[in-house]
Amino acid sequence: MSERDDQHESGLSLSDIDSKRSPDEKQRDGKSGEKVYQLKFLKSQEPTIDEGKVTEIGSLDDSPPVDLQALNTDTYTHYGIFRMKDRSTTMIVQDRFGETYKALSLGKDTVKVPYPVSIEI
Repeated sequence: MSERDDQHESGLSLSDIDSKRSPDEKQRDGKSGEKVYQLKFLKSQEPTIDEGKVTEIGSLDDSPPVDLQALNTDTYTHYGIFRMKDRSTTMIVQDRFGETYKALSLGKDTVKVPYPVSIEI
């Protein structure tokens, strides 16, 4: 197991979050949800923590945003878009094991998944 795997902390998966959203909240994709989530970005020895609300979440099989379609593989299953406190957006993807990662769109066919993210309420 690599050092990076060792540092991935368990937290909520995107599928967990999606299953607990109310029907009203699911109808409001594109608008910030009610719950604030704490995202811990595990990109270095000192993780950074920020807060955000879900604006969109779903399966990569069900028409994901165009810039994430390259991730619709056997490796990744879900995506989530969070509106952060500073009004920016952050994309998170989930792998088939329920682990979550930051996703960076670098163009229509290029997406990087640079480091793990732990999500908590």
